[in-house]
Amino acid sequence: MSSQYTRTQQFVNFMQKIVFLHIVLFFMRHFYYLLEKLVSKDKRIALFFLTEKVYFDNSKYLFEHMREKNDFNSILFTPYKSLYRELNAKFPGEVVFSWSLKGFFLFLRTKHVILSYGISAAAFKPYYLHEKCKNIIYLGHGTPMKKMGLQTPVWRKYGKERQLQKYSYMAGSSPLEQIIHAAGFNIDMNNVWVSGLPRNDYLLQDTNLNSKLLVANPILDRKIILYAPTWREEGHKTHFFPFDDFDAKRLSNFLEKEDAYILVRGHKEDIKRKTVEKTHDFFSIDRVIKADQDRFPDVYELLPFVDILVTDYSSLWIDYLLLDRPILYLPYDLEEYSQYKGFFINFEENTPGAKSNTQTEFITHLKRYFEQPETHAKYRKKIRDMYHTHQDANSCERVFQEIRKLN
Repeated sequence: MSSQYTRTQQFVNFMQKIVFLHIVLFFMRHFYYLLEKLVSKDKRIALFFLTEKVYFDNSKYLFEHMREKNDFNSILFTPYKSLYRELNAKFPGEVVFSWSLKGFFLFLRTKHVILSYGISAAAFKPYYLHEKCKNIIYLGHGTPMKKMGLQTPVWRKYGKERQLQKYSYMAGSSPLEQIIHAAGFNIDMNNVWVSGLPRNDYLLQDTNLNSKLLVANPILDRKIILYAPTWREEGHKTHFFPFDDFDAKRLSNFLEKEDAYILVRGHKEDIKRKTVEKTHDFFSIDRVIKADQDRFPDVYELLPFVDILVTDYSSLWIDYLLLDRPILYLPYDLEEYSQYKGFFINFEENTPGAKSNTQTEFITHLKRYFEQPETHAKYRKKIRDMYHTHQDANSCERVFQEIRKLN
């Protein structure tokens, strides 16, 4: 909000938006409920509702698995014209533009809606997903250790929980995730499937090195460090390379000596805010490269090339455990983050990797992991087994079978 407004005016403006959105969602909820009751449902349609501008994550992998089956007519459903054109060229006849008459009638006839993104019910405009009219299957976009949904203050403020999208079923990777999802989204634990996440099939299949990605990015044939911090919804913006002793020349010399590259992948929300460019001068280092969604749309195709993952609280590291490679943590604002976001389990005890507080430690830890990648392997296995009940490439099939049971 503009700084010309007082705090009181900002609060009033914020509350007006919240109230307006509640009213809109109230009318949409009842409008779609009445409308959908008039239309018979086709249980053979599996509608993949894409709320993001990129084709990726769990929806991508499950769609490509299910389209090969005869049980469902799997359809990609997107509100973005450019993504519609891109996908229709790849999957002709299997993509529908949601802002169309065809899309409207398809939506009304659909019984099964599958999605990976969309915690707020407002994310599906101009549609409303009513849990009494459809099976809303949430695949998620993060295996959590931090609190989610109704367990976080941001979703409990000012009645905002009324905006939370209700799900019929969710996919998870372990009994622990059943508990986390049940608490965060007010869903029966029995409706959280311990199936594994579809995207992790790619990490666990025999061939997971994308040759086209390597041709387009020859640096991937070198030692690769992926730096992927989480998005901070509240509090301070993400501070990249959060070291008081940050020294660009020293970091550059280390990377040259190791023939290594650091790929910086800020959360997509950080990229929107352009906070990456505002901290330090690390992009002046030739071997530090931006790795956002424009260059690497699907991070899961990138992960098999990564030798060391650097993060803080991003759930990406939990999936990366399946590759059994070193993880380095930079929890520089752990106390603040714990206060406004919070964790379901103890961070220090359940993060199987070194923690760096200075650049000197950062370089020392990276060097050790390059020389001895088996360091912390037993610790990683312990945490991996806690988070991943299934450690195979069959999660897509398990989710598919659960959806089949709904018919």
